[in-house]
Amino acid sequence: MTGGNGAAPGTSAGRAAFPAGTLESIAREVGTPTYVYSASVLTAAARRWIEAAGDPARVYFAAKANTNLGVLSTLEATGVGIEVATPGERARAVAAGFPPTRILVGGVPKAAADVRDAIGAGLALVVLQADHEVEAAIEAARPQVPTRVGIRVRPGITAGAHPSLETGRVDAKFGYAPEEVPAIWKRLAATDGLEPEVLAVHLGSGIDALDPWERALDVLLDLVDRLADTGAPVRELDVGGGLGVDYGADGDPDPAALVRRVDARLAGSGLASRFEPGRSITARSGVLLTRVLYRRERGGAPAIVCDAGFTDFGRYALYGAQHRIEPVHGPAASGAATVDVLGPTCESGDVLGTGRPLHDVRPGDLLIVRDVGAYGFVMASNYNSRPRPAEVLLSEGDFSVVRGRETLQDLWRGEVTV
Repeated sequence: MTGGNGAAPGTSAGRAAFPAGTLESIAREVGTPTYVYSASVLTAAARRWIEAAGDPARVYFAAKANTNLGVLSTLEATGVGIEVATPGERARAVAAGFPPTRILVGGVPKAAADVRDAIGAGLALVVLQADHEVEAAIEAARPQVPTRVGIRVRPGITAGAHPSLETGRVDAKFGYAPEEVPAIWKRLAATDGLEPEVLAVHLGSGIDALDPWERALDVLLDLVDRLADTGAPVRELDVGGGLGVDYGADGDPDPAALVRRVDARLAGSGLASRFEPGRSITARSGVLLTRVLYRRERGGAPAIVCDAGFTDFGRYALYGAQHRIEPVHGPAASGAATVDVLGPTCESGDVLGTGRPLHDVRPGDLLIVRDVGAYGFVMASNYNSRPRPAEVLLSEGDFSVVRGRETLQDLWRGEVTV
């Protein structure tokens, strides 16, 4: 992976944002497992994107990566916008302080009712990606309150991400094939109250090369030419997010390199552009604090079992993602001996990581799983009727609980016996 512009969030400075003494206090006062986020690392990552783009209005955080209100309100204060995928994410964005003019409804599958609710709501953009969404937008259009809309394009590109995270392939469920776009664009342009101005693309998540965006721009710019004579020229390209994070080290792709590549391609075209980073803003800002329950040899294959499992953090189980797992007090042990790090649930697949140099860790020790600020808590579940963990935000030397640990009673809230 290409290196960042200076020290990326998550370098040794990032580890220093989670002092051992503070983590011990959190474990003692809040318990484990607990997600711990650093406001300073989070803000630095957002500002890195803003510096690269030159304007916070070009940066829309992809809310699906982390929807905690403490995290979202911290990001809102930097001036970035927010891209939401569901009514729930939109409601969270509003609760975190984002004004409608900085909320973008992204190009993911939506119910017709959700599209109708977004049209005329004063949002920055509503991206449409299926026929029923287009029909709903046309039905809900209000000439007195025009809505800026875009079309998500499925460019037919494989970007090198995990198969489950590839979203721009020819067989992806998202968006329109390029040849389908002109007819849809003309229908939108002919509707009073709708202003089609944006072509959007999203290639996937965890991408560490820039060439996929070059190929996507080839597709989008060809469409720009084809739509030029419709009376509603394309004014902006939304190139999505997807920049990866090097979970095994600190050499993340540089947002500035992607912005420079896009700007170079659009130079002289009059087209604006925007980005929707998620993982590259929040991943480095979070750790999962967990306590070792016991050791097990398993016939010569040593393992440690922790109180955090795949119900709390599922990225290894879902994607085979190997995050660094370290003792709270300093780096992992040296030497060739390794252990697997397992969770406590009733599943052999409950694994946090494998082959970790933690052979000297003992029951009761505290560990952190690093770089879990994206797609961590948001993908947690209540399998085995396990309450979801607490979330804590570190800021200016202090910490606050920004989501309390679920109680046992929370597990059946809304249920009734018969």
